[in-house]
Amino acid sequence: MTTPLSELPRTLDAAELDRRTGATRDRAVDVLRLASLLVVVAGHSIMLTVAARPGSDHLMLGNLLAEHRFLQAATWFLPVLPLFFFAGAAAAVYGYHPGTAPGHWLLRRAQRLLRPVFWYLLAVGAALGIATWTGSAAAVDVIARLGVQLLWFLGAYLVILATVALLQGISRPRHVVRAVGACYTVTGASDVARLHTEGSAPAWTMITFAAAWMIPAILGIAYAKNLIGPGGAGLGALVMLGVNTALVLVGPYDVSMVTVPGQRLSNMSPPSVLLAGHALVLCLLAITAAGVLGRWAQRPRVWWWVALGNRSVMTLYLWHLPLLGVIIGVGALLGFMRDDPASGRHLAIVAVQTVVLLVLLVPVVAALSPLENRPLPWWDDSRAIGCSALALNRWRDGAVFVLMVVAGVALLLFARDGMLVGAPMLGLAAATAVGGRLISVGAGQPAGQHRSAID
Repeated sequence: MTTPLSELPRTLDAAELDRRTGATRDRAVDVLRLASLLVVVAGHSIMLTVAARPGSDHLMLGNLLAEHRFLQAATWFLPVLPLFFFAGAAAAVYGYHPGTAPGHWLLRRAQRLLRPVFWYLLAVGAALGIATWTGSAAAVDVIARLGVQLLWFLGAYLVILATVALLQGISRPRHVVRAVGACYTVTGASDVARLHTEGSAPAWTMITFAAAWMIPAILGIAYAKNLIGPGGAGLGALVMLGVNTALVLVGPYDVSMVTVPGQRLSNMSPPSVLLAGHALVLCLLAITAAGVLGRWAQRPRVWWWVALGNRSVMTLYLWHLPLLGVIIGVGALLGFMRDDPASGRHLAIVAVQTVVLLVLLVPVVAALSPLENRPLPWWDDSRAIGCSALALNRWRDGAVFVLMVVAGVALLLFARDGMLVGAPMLGLAAATAVGGRLISVGAGQPAGQHRSAID
């Protein structure tokens, strides 16, 4: 078994880190996980426009795609978050062994996943309190909405991890085809309902959301179990790219994979069958390129950066928007506003600020990453029951599993509603996570003997 990245010292040089990592680790998965988040970070910076709302203290946060529709084709490359679900599911399969109790396994992965969220919410809550105390309505509005918006991904990821535990029975290529086909069909049925009604029911929307994002997870499982070869994956990607193109040319779908004003049918919220097809293309291409990526990551210097990034991947994800906000705020004070997307000056400002964001993320993530990798006193202590012990009590394990799924759904809804309106959902997420942790208390294996949520 390879040593989890979080357990390797940060001070190792490239050659020693490469040696200590071992030859059996699937480094392509780590490359995909980090690269997908870096593209998302850059995409958020490139697409964001900011302007003062006339006669109001609030800010108007827009999307560059709404001003330059020709750029919407870029969303077939920039929204690569499905690759994170793909890589996460593959890594989860590598760490899931026969006889493992699903609830306890999910809790162990949630412990690492949610640990940096605790510190992040403390910081966002403090910032919101300061903005309220100073009477800055614009800051309160932005922090309450955008400060927690990205947590939707963590909630969704926790739910997807739960499905990985339930889909371990996938062992044949036909199982993969059936599972992906079922999810694709459910997503398509939701689109039909949305086109012929005012909108989908909330419960159906959640089902669609889960179905669409399960597709990359299913393909991640298939990849980890060697159920899809590079040749078949490449052919499948070409076929799905043709299907997606046809859906745009002759169907009711807009080119943009992300939501922009004027869309008849949003491709992102809830996910459309076009976005589901996009996830298929990306993940199948990832399977095709996995061999090349893995060999590239065998280079010690390349692996040093990939490993460093993967140790801090949640810190990178959580803190890039606050850092972007600071950069944009400082730029505005210096006269560099993002309020005129039609000007060449706007594009220059965005380009410079995006580069500054990527550069500053290195020291910021390095400073904050210990919060992600340092165990919390109660949340991560060694009193949790070991997998084999908990497996003896199926009902107890089932309760832990359900509570962690509810925590993920509640976190997803909290991110949707924001800090103020969504406060009850945050309370539910915290209560169910703590409840699952309490049920798991007992004598058993130390926490350090389990692989982390990122590893």
